[in-house]
Amino acid sequence: MVRQSGWALAALLVVGQAGGAAEAGRLIEEVWESAHLDGARVGFVHTTVQALDAGGSRLRATATLELNLRRRGSALRLRREFGTDESADGKVLGVFLRQYHDRDRQLALAGVVEGPILHVKVDGGRIERRLRWSEDALGVRGLEHLFEKRKLSPGDSFTFRRYEPTFNTMVTVRVAVKDREPVLLPAGRKDLLRVELTPEKLVVPGHSVQPPGAVWWLDSAGVPLRRQTDLDGLGTLTLTRTSKELAQAAGTAPARTTDIGLTTLVPLNRAIPQVHSARSILYRVRVRGDNDAGSAFSRDSHQEVRNARGDTFELLVHPVRGAQPERGEAEKPGAEYLASCYYLDSDDARVRSLARRAVGEETDRWRKALRIERWVKGAMRVDNAAPTVPAGQVARLLRGDCRGYAFLTAALCRAEGVPSRTAIGLVYVERGGRPSLGFHMWAEVWIAGRWLGIDATQGRGGVDAGHVKITDHSWHDTPSLTPLLPVTRVLGKLAIEVVRVEPGLN
Repeated sequence: MVRQSGWALAALLVVGQAGGAAEAGRLIEEVWESAHLDGARVGFVHTTVQALDAGGSRLRATATLELNLRRRGSALRLRREFGTDESADGKVLGVFLRQYHDRDRQLALAGVVEGPILHVKVDGGRIERRLRWSEDALGVRGLEHLFEKRKLSPGDSFTFRRYEPTFNTMVTVRVAVKDREPVLLPAGRKDLLRVELTPEKLVVPGHSVQPPGAVWWLDSAGVPLRRQTDLDGLGTLTLTRTSKELAQAAGTAPARTTDIGLTTLVPLNRAIPQVHSARSILYRVRVRGDNDAGSAFSRDSHQEVRNARGDTFELLVHPVRGAQPERGEAEKPGAEYLASCYYLDSDDARVRSLARRAVGEETDRWRKALRIERWVKGAMRVDNAAPTVPAGQVARLLRGDCRGYAFLTAALCRAEGVPSRTAIGLVYVERGGRPSLGFHMWAEVWIAGRWLGIDATQGRGGVDAGHVKITDHSWHDTPSLTPLLPVTRVLGKLAIEVVRVEPGLN
């Protein structure tokens, strides 16, 4: 549900049949909430429940989130519609998700519950998935009325399950009922019951992530009048029940709205001179509240973790230069690193055409990758407000942020027979003379037994020691944003110092 997906939104910002197809019916419930991020008005949530048949036995509940934000100076307007088809007694029959950037739809997902399975289709059936489903999972309407059906007292606790569409998975949420406390509402101060909701950890290959919790404040009838969650690295998102007029007025996003591209920067203790030519850089990293912080960052030929102690470790970044063969036998990458997939759709006609244009008559795989890096750098236009879309769409837009650059670079490489994936992490930047690391994505290609980084946003013929890697992914078999999930583990929790810089030859 939109209100419980703030952590998914954070990851997205630093990425059918049941549901969307049927006609809407008569409106039987409607709720408006204003949205504030760190006190600044940024948008609203509009929740509706409609009857899809005359008897009201089949209901459609839709929660629409609209946010107006800024990222690195660019206006960013997001619209996300998540809904469930439910029976009158609250059983979920189907789910749907539609994400928009301005007026352009960038993702459409629909699923039908078939006994213990959720049959999900993405983009009208282009991709299909079958996931385990819990019969007791709550839909949008069920969660909206969850506390109205219970007589709550401080000290009560229980759990419920819900579906998280952004990462296409089921989530278990623990509920703890606290005491009543005064809360300031548009109509004045009121004593409300505090309820804390804590999702259980999500696990993806090589990583586990604890999503941030939420706090709801309920009136005596169990109706949530205010909800709040921390978007790690972005701020505190607060939703307050109000009128349609006040909620829509909150969607104007005044100029003082925080720039999320700046708030997620990780400041460094000193500048790194000639970062692009440095042989290596030793960083001291702290991930606040993480007792196994060293496991949050990749360990490969690009970098190594040293002296890990609880929430602190050292990270030595020493990028591989050029395509020198690795000594010994190296395991070859799997077929998924050459296969076309949802976000890296290398079989797209436009992608294939641009790949051929970029490489020309070159046959060497490393030089192909470098030509593609250079071509994307010259052809693309930086647009920090661009949507997160598959490479085929990027190939037509030729604009985007680092995700668009990385998707297009990796897809062009696959189209030319070069195994590729994306790397997600941080990159050295200086904003207003202040040295920092900013969240970033680039591509990697398999050459001579190693994964080598290429970054088309810079176009320097590879990556440098200013690229700090968190994770990598082939994007195979995943139309969701699950590959971004490891970022949420460290977002808003990092403190990084430069310990030592080994200069290059020039």
